[in-house]
Amino acid sequence: MVNTMLSSESRWQAALGMPIAGLLWSLATLLARSEQVDALGIPKTEAFFYISLGGMAQTLLLWVGFTGVLWAMTSAFGGQMPLLRLMSLVSAASIPLWIGAPATASWINGPASQTAVAATLAIMSMALFLPTLARGVATGLNWPLVRALNAVLAASVFLASFAFLAL
Repeated sequence: MVNTMLSSESRWQAALGMPIAGLLWSLATLLARSEQVDALGIPKTEAFFYISLGGMAQTLLLWVGFTGVLWAMTSAFGGQMPLLRLMSLVSAASIPLWIGAPATASWINGPASQTAVAATLAIMSMALFLPTLARGVATGLNWPLVRALNAVLAASVFLASFAFLAL
């Protein structure tokens, strides 16, 4: 998969990976909040449009923010990769998030009976996303996998602690 991420054949994946995750997040949010949408009397397509605007904006900002922090961490670890190249690697590695983003939306917005399953799926998708991204970074920077994994994990810990403090 890493070689495919770095080839020109996967440009669709690099360009659409995170936006698709954002759309899937939005769809899961709509499904989880369908009772509230019905109570408001808004047609589902209109509600999906509004929810998608917020979901896509949130996902794109997370994509840019995570890429910026990852760029800083790879620089701190002694690597130099163009920001847009790193952004495409993050998006190309995001296929596990196609399951994780809607699972997280269900975890946050869904009924309590689905919390355990949704949380498990969300955590598992991150457990697949981070090493996939690390393999792409290692290949792109010609680094050992451990060094790239340390940079990716440092960026993840930084953002997780920032999110925790924001709560």
